[in-house]
Amino acid sequence: MSNESIDKNLIIQFSDMVHEEAQQIKARLRPYTIQKPMSGDVWAYDGLGPVEAREIFGRNVPVTFSDIDHTRRKIKRRRFMIALPIDASDVRGALINPGSEYPKAVKMGMERVYDRVVLESAFADVSTGRDFESSVTFASEGSTVDATAGLTYDKFLEIDQNFIDNEVGNDMPVDKYLTISGDENTDLMLETELVSGDFSRQFAVEKGEMTMALGYNLIKYGASVNNPLLEESGGERFLTAATKNGFCVGISKEIDISIQPRPDLVETSQVVAIFELGSVRTEGTLVQKVRTTA
Repeated sequence: MSNESIDKNLIIQFSDMVHEEAQQIKARLRPYTIQKPMSGDVWAYDGLGPVEAREIFGRNVPVTFSDIDHTRRKIKRRRFMIALPIDASDVRGALINPGSEYPKAVKMGMERVYDRVVLESAFADVSTGRDFESSVTFASEGSTVDATAGLTYDKFLEIDQNFIDNEVGNDMPVDKYLTISGDENTDLMLETELVSGDFSRQFAVEKGEMTMALGYNLIKYGASVNNPLLEESGGERFLTAATKNGFCVGISKEIDISIQPRPDLVETSQVVAIFELGSVRTEGTLVQKVRTTA
């Protein structure tokens, strides 16, 4: 057998062993957010507060205008990039074909950016006002649930009570979700009220996996990965309980992936991915912080 034939056999054998490590491959919060096209470095999300009716006494009384709050929240554009070099020598060496494998890898990396940007805005300060001259903290407008002793059935009832007391979903059902890691998933699987048919006919556990609890879709994220999306600090993990449309995501450039030549480098091209977006919580009552033990 010639050396050329040996090289080809080795190439095929190695290429068959290409493996993509376990990772989040798509944005999980896209279905739960408002998405708007965004232009400029800063974009405003406008909303209206509630208005109350006045009782009228007598006849031919003058008109008194009611008050209604006009809310404006700032979304700042953020730009993210991934760039990977492709050396022609790699292709000839046939470890993998970077031109076909790298774009898939960077696409998965960029999809995670969407969720990261949303979750980072969950408890961040929000710039408000006509010219964004004011700042609103999460503590001043959102609710926090202490589940450091365990994420239990009773804690879900507390989250629900907060939404109900703030008139969230009382008139018509709204989609709700909770972000969790493996720790919280284990806690929930041990809650009899959530897994036993004696308490529920919703069949929350399908094929050994819990996807919903008390009407909340469970959005799962890894806690042992290199760059976890769920924030941790001081031995605590911060989960997000929210309703659909609790966040507005402004997108000025959707994920764009291209392979570009690099004439300044020997036999090199590059895979480049760009993503431009920003996020803000639309209303404090639609987002809750749930503290658990990390």
